[in-house]
Amino acid sequence: MKRVVGILAVFLLLSYLSHGYQFYGYPYIQKIKNFTLINQDGKEVSFSDFRGKYLLVFFGYTFCPDVCPTSMLRIKETLDYLGSYKKYVHVLFISVDPERDTPELLKRFISFYDPSGKYITGLTGKPEEIKKVAKMFKAYYEKVPIKDNPEVGYLVDHTAFIYLIDKKGILRIIFRPANDDPKRIAQDIIQVIKIFGVE
Repeated sequence: MKRVVGILAVFLLLSYLSHGYQFYGYPYIQKIKNFTLINQDGKEVSFSDFRGKYLLVFFGYTFCPDVCPTSMLRIKETLDYLGSYKKYVHVLFISVDPERDTPELLKRFISFYDPSGKYITGLTGKPEEIKKVAKMFKAYYEKVPIKDNPEVGYLVDHTAFIYLIDKKGILRIIFRPANDDPKRIAQDIIQVIKIFGVE
């Protein structure tokens, strides 16, 4: 039955593409397994808690000097372009620097992009837990020591993709760094919502 549903979903997507819409991001299909991490309020949160929402997932860290602030600003602008569809979408910012990214730091960081606290959830956890989640998304990250700046200690090289997950926890589109137009990202999200619907 699951195989049939998967084939049907692919058929619907291809059918929509054949009617003239070309996705800006890279179409992808992968079921994301459930996981549990700690949010910016220090509470355990599971991936399954967001079932029914369309999710934008980004792996980053609060000490990131350039890529993360730029990507998060792009995500914020994307949410603004969604208009009435914004209520169906939520963002997960997953830290790849769990040793430094406490819930308090995450809360301060994401408040710059979502002062209301309604649309973005920051997630951290034990290093081995983060590694397991990143592996599911095939997201890369690695510490890079900074010898001439002991106060910083290290930076983290990491994948800068934005992942779009549908309401049933299936990865549908990957936006690469080259896909940096918030308006077009929002258009892709809206099209996916139209295809798979809302509850």
